[in-house]
Amino acid sequence: MTSHRLPKQWSRSSNESITSIEAWKNNLKYILSFDPNFADFLTDQSLWGKKTNATPLRDCPNDRESVPAARRRTAAQKVTHLETMLGQITNYAPVISRNSIIKNSTSISGVWQTIRQHYGLQLTDSRFMDLANISLKPKQRPEVLFRIL
Repeated sequence: MTSHRLPKQWSRSSNESITSIEAWKNNLKYILSFDPNFADFLTDQSLWGKKTNATPLRDCPNDRESVPAARRRTAAQKVTHLETMLGQITNYAPVISRNSIIKNSTSISGVWQTIRQHYGLQLTDSRFMDLANISLKPKQRPEVLFRIL
């Protein structure tokens, strides 16, 4: 049996760059992907509802009979796995409100967007206008310009 040694995950601080956030996100997605209970929630196509008193199962359906019994899950099991995964993400992002990720998220893309937004790293039209102010300094390599963004 081949075993994989998972990389160590690190927590986010209150000051991060887009590069550090993307490295952290990719590392965390890799670690989470080793748990088959999280796999369905890590795809960009996966959607779920916000957790409210009216929707405690977050619009997660029970698996159909066509799913092999060994892999079949109820809506309640799916919600437990989803919230466990979201909890793991928030454990490594303690500066961000747990509720904004655990209760209010509706997709993994939305989770990453919430995290980028918290750090002011959202790509917006105003950030696009900042491109006009970027210039190459003397003796600076062109690759440095790409790291600024």
